[in-house]
Amino acid sequence: MIEAVYFGTLIPLLFLVIVIKGEHRNLILFFTWGLTSAIIVYLINLLIDRYFLLDQTIFLTQIIPVMEELIKIFPLLFLVKGRRKIGKSSIVIYAMASGIGFSILENYLYLTISASSGLGDSLLFIITRSLTACLLHGTMTALIGYSIQLMRNRGFFSYGLLAGLFLFSASIHSLYNILGLTDGWQVYGILIPLLMFMAEYYLLNLFGRKRGT
Repeated sequence: MIEAVYFGTLIPLLFLVIVIKGEHRNLILFFTWGLTSAIIVYLINLLIDRYFLLDQTIFLTQIIPVMEELIKIFPLLFLVKGRRKIGKSSIVIYAMASGIGFSILENYLYLTISASSGLGDSLLFIITRSLTACLLHGTMTALIGYSIQLMRNRGFFSYGLLAGLFLFSASIHSLYNILGLTDGWQVYGILIPLLMFMAEYYLLNLFGRKRGT
């Protein structure tokens, strides 16, 4: 039961939030939001399955990526023009925490479903799925967070920048799902989150941590 995993993880985290102060508390809060956003997406999917007849390929490759990326970043939008002082790379880290929190419940649900087919019993499959999903959700959300961090640090707001990186992240997410559904192309899907993480860490200097952007 995904609800049991959610509340079994959420309640201890809330006690941790009480005793932790500063930006570490914010990090835990965004991680908690990631868990919560996974439940929200899960409930929305149940409603869609019940009331709408959608082609599953279109649903998984076009609707799901946009919906997940939007819900994961929702609280980050309130930080664009916030007055509270935060670190020069904190929003990016918060965003990644949200994405990783999301991946935990999604992995549980996916691996539980896969276990019924026997595929989920493979340790290699479990590790590979957990690694790639964690990096995918973490890096895609962090990429959107980078646009918010940049605007916050430079004191401006651009719908174009925010929308552009959001659409780019959703597109990469969509491509990952497409490759995962295509026989013989799954290995390329696995490479996407790994390459994205390397690009974000090295080419963007961990989202401005070294450059102060």
